[in-house]
Amino acid sequence: MPDSNTNYLTRDNATGVTSKSKFRKFIWLTIVFLLGIVIGSIPSIVVYIHSSHTGFNPSIPSGWNIDDYQSNSDYYNELTEIYDFNQTHNLRLDRLSSPQFHPQHGRSVIYLRKQYHMPDLNGSTTTLHWTCLQTNQTKQLTQPIWGVNDQQFYWVDDKTILFLSNRKSDLIQLFQINLPDDIISLTKFIEPIQITDYPLTIDNLLVNRQATRLAFSCQVYANLSIEETYNRTKIEELSGELVYKFDKLFIRQWDKFMTGRRHHPFLVSIKRNPKGIFEFMSTPKDILFGIDSDSPTRPFGEGKTQWSFSSTGNLFAYTRQHDEMSEVAWSTNLDIYTIDLTLSNYISKCITCDNLATDTDPSYSPIDENILIYRSQSVPAYEFDQYKIKFFNYSSNSTITLLKDWDRSIQHITWTNNGQSLFLELGEEARNVIYTFTGITSNSSLPIRLSMNGTSNSINIHPVNNNMFVYVHESIVEPSNIYFYSSPISIRSITDHNKNLLSKVRMSYLPEKFSFMGVKNETVWGWHIPPANGTHEKAPLAFLIHGGPQSSWYDAWSYRWNYQAFASQGYAIIAINFHGSDSYGQNFTDSITGEFGSLSFEDLQLGLTAALKQFNYIDEHRAIALGASYGGYMVNWIAGHPQMSQRFKALVNHDGVFDMKAMAYSTDDLAFIEHCLGNVTQYDNPEAYEKYNPVNYVATWTQPMLVIHGGYDYRVPDSQGISTFTALQRRGIPSRLLYFPKENHWTMNSINSLVWYREVLDWMSRWTK
Repeated sequence: MPDSNTNYLTRDNATGVTSKSKFRKFIWLTIVFLLGIVIGSIPSIVVYIHSSHTGFNPSIPSGWNIDDYQSNSDYYNELTEIYDFNQTHNLRLDRLSSPQFHPQHGRSVIYLRKQYHMPDLNGSTTTLHWTCLQTNQTKQLTQPIWGVNDQQFYWVDDKTILFLSNRKSDLIQLFQINLPDDIISLTKFIEPIQITDYPLTIDNLLVNRQATRLAFSCQVYANLSIEETYNRTKIEELSGELVYKFDKLFIRQWDKFMTGRRHHPFLVSIKRNPKGIFEFMSTPKDILFGIDSDSPTRPFGEGKTQWSFSSTGNLFAYTRQHDEMSEVAWSTNLDIYTIDLTLSNYISKCITCDNLATDTDPSYSPIDENILIYRSQSVPAYEFDQYKIKFFNYSSNSTITLLKDWDRSIQHITWTNNGQSLFLELGEEARNVIYTFTGITSNSSLPIRLSMNGTSNSINIHPVNNNMFVYVHESIVEPSNIYFYSSPISIRSITDHNKNLLSKVRMSYLPEKFSFMGVKNETVWGWHIPPANGTHEKAPLAFLIHGGPQSSWYDAWSYRWNYQAFASQGYAIIAINFHGSDSYGQNFTDSITGEFGSLSFEDLQLGLTAALKQFNYIDEHRAIALGASYGGYMVNWIAGHPQMSQRFKALVNHDGVFDMKAMAYSTDDLAFIEHCLGNVTQYDNPEAYEKYNPVNYVATWTQPMLVIHGGYDYRVPDSQGISTFTALQRRGIPSRLLYFPKENHWTMNSINSLVWYREVLDWMSRWTK
């Protein structure tokens, strides 16, 4: 690592690259050059390096054609007809996220807006938007360019935004925009100023309150710098070898092979130059240098939740997994480390290593750097254990549990600016709701629920009034909007980008919750969404089975499994939150452990019967069961049990498990399958893996099935879907395999998503006519 006292190093203006690092890069590039001579590939080396450092991105048009940009609002405003809502309309919706108040007076808000190319969905762009809370006037601050996405911004002060983007190349770098005094008078987009120019993408921006330090991540080899990692990857590419070597797990995770590079946090002091542009004061320090581990953790960890600067900016906390051993594949042990940034030598201190379950999402008090809260689980190797709030005091080196007896699993925690209260985001009865909790020090009062319906998240607190906040809200009937909560009787949306689109489509606006007596004589809940064309005549049924299984069908909008995309085609939707689902208390969630194919299966049978009785317009002879992940497993399980399979005309299985024994040795998530089957391994208790194994019931399969699988799905590997289809074909059962070579456990590509819905709806129509 470079010496900690690196202020003497010279640097290129706004590049983030010091002279010492440039010399190191020169040595490595010399090696690459000589290797190129040996293998005769020097032209390709020169071209590659040149293109990487000029900021040229061939995927971005050299001149943005304004005629090629059209918002969905303008597009739908020109339409005169009303259309049945479908997945094309769904993907054309603007996606809004990450609202932040003006950091001083809070009278305006900036947020991110992701738009898709209209009308063909061939590309997307994400830009920064500003809105005034007093006048409702809005401005798009950064230019929409297809393939360019602004992200992870920080409104540092009255005039300055720092954010990450790929605006100048295909690599994500750090940028700055300076806001004018009168934003509403802007007549053109603000041109961002590029601050870094690394040869690799950087990610996970975090800026301290004083704007004197920042953190970012970069995927590097554990013992190499950013530049050295880049050069090593070039040498490996030139070698002509393509082989992965492993001595421990993970081999692959989610949708990527683990080939050596790690997400490492880099810390650096920053200051403005005479022109007001932020610069790095030294070479950023890799605080995990030499450690074969990730922070943020894979596959879904984010710096904005897993990292935290203290109130003074002098302490830094981060979450990391113990990736150094194969145990990482069957463990959920995450730990929190802290660093004193005032010391020349950054030494990480673990504050949670006594707990072998998950500790994550550290957050320093905004007024006291001795206080840190975080989310914590108590059951090792169980990723769906309840999250409690831990309160750590540096002064006394003590930890207490807040709301110890409260049966809710905390998803996210936000401090108020005065450090006296917390806002909590959590799942409750299939809604993601917001609570406020004022009893931090006394730990005597209970939280108060502030939101009642839909799904709410991404809270940002007003800088002056700690009872006000902005947040993202959505529901079954409303895609994401930014909302402003000023009091319990004053809550309003401050965005309407999708207003024109939604005015030109027919949807189902009367979803309802229903309940029935499920297994164990316990109440089970589900959703009923009627067809968009009403209930005046018999309608076919889409019986949806959720994944997890420790998940739920939420009162939320989805760009993948969207209720409205089925309801608009004339289907009634029944979605059961069976035993094992989350948001109904931890005991309800835990009940599925060791009962992988029993309690949930019985609930689905009882729920279907109850729904058909309660909603008698549904045609029980035209029902289709559809499920993904655990829902796909359950479709296979249903297929082998005629008492349930014969109630459906056909089945749809997306990324479902076919053989539990094979899964035990091929999935990337051993902790999940071992815990769900009773905290046992296959070799210790093979009977547990055979008890609810769909492969054992193939002989009783009869119903037509559409099988869908992604080639990059390493959670439920594609061999599971291929095996399902093979069994169906061998049995002579009408079936189709829809295989997406470049999709993971989810279908994310917009064009593939359209294909998914076309194939699924065609399959359903074929068997329900």
